[in-house]
Amino acid sequence: MDHSSSMERILAYIDSHLDDNLTVEQLARYSDYSFYHFCHAFSSYTGIPAATYLRRRRMELAAKDLLAGRKSADVAAARGFDTSSGFAKAFRRHYGLSPTQYRREMGDARFCVTPSIRPMGPFTAVGYRLAPPSGEFDVLDAGAYWMDKTFSFVSKDDYRRLAGPSPMEIGAWIQPDRETGAFFYFFGPVVEHTDFIPQGLVPVSFEAAEYAVFPVPAGNGNMTLLNENVRRMWKYIFQEWLPENGRYRAAGGRVDFECYQGGETSICIPVLPL
Repeated sequence: MDHSSSMERILAYIDSHLDDNLTVEQLARYSDYSFYHFCHAFSSYTGIPAATYLRRRRMELAAKDLLAGRKSADVAAARGFDTSSGFAKAFRRHYGLSPTQYRREMGDARFCVTPSIRPMGPFTAVGYRLAPPSGEFDVLDAGAYWMDKTFSFVSKDDYRRLAGPSPMEIGAWIQPDRETGAFFYFFGPVVEHTDFIPQGLVPVSFEAAEYAVFPVPAGNGNMTLLNENVRRMWKYIFQEWLPENGRYRAAGGRVDFECYQGGETSICIPVLPL
C-alpha cells in the first residue's frame, strides 16, 4: 500500500472511531508504522500533528451536536469523554468558550447579510500555493484553509518586505486548469508590484469586477470561531443569498476570495446584475 492510500485509510479509520477516545499510539499500531514514522508521515500528509487532528475532529463533531440541541452531558458521553467537566474543559481550550456559551453565540449566528456592491481590482497578490486536502471535499467547507498551515519557509523579514505594514491578504481557491480540474489554495498579500517575490511564493492576478462584499463576524478574536464563521458565510452566500437575492448572479470564470485586513474579514464574490 502506498503512502497516500495508507494515510487515507488512517483518516477513514479516525472518522469511524472518533467516539472511541483514540490515541496517537493506537493509530500508529493500526498503521503498521513505527510511532516516529507514523507521526512524521501523518504531519507531512495532513499538515498538522495527529493529536491536533484528533482533537479538532472530536471538537467539530461535539460542536455540531451542541448546535443540534443535544445536552452537554450527552455530547460528552457520545464523543468519548469520561466526564462532563473534562469535556467542558477540552471544549473551552479549543473554542475559547464553554459549551453553553458556544451554543448561545453560534446558535444565534444565522447569517442574513446584505452585502455592499462595489468595484474592485484589478490587483495582484503574491503568496503561498497550498495543495488541497486529499480525496473528495467540499470547497464551501474548506474556507480559511490557510489556518494552521506552516509558512516557515519564507522569512518574516521577507514577508514583511513583500506585504508592507498593513497588508490586505487574500485567500482563494484557484483553478488554473479547468479541463483537468486541478486547483490549489492561494494565500498572500496584495502587492503594488512583483519586483520582489520570495522563493516559494507565486503571483496571482485578480480581474477588475463588481464584487458583493460580505463582512464575516470576527468570532470575538477567537481564530477557531473565525474559521467557522468563514465557512458558514461561504455556505450562506452560495446556498441562500445567490439563489434568493433576485438582483445579482455570480460572474462565472472569475475568482471568489476571502479578504483579511486589520482584524476584519470579508468574502468577495464577483457578480453581474440579473
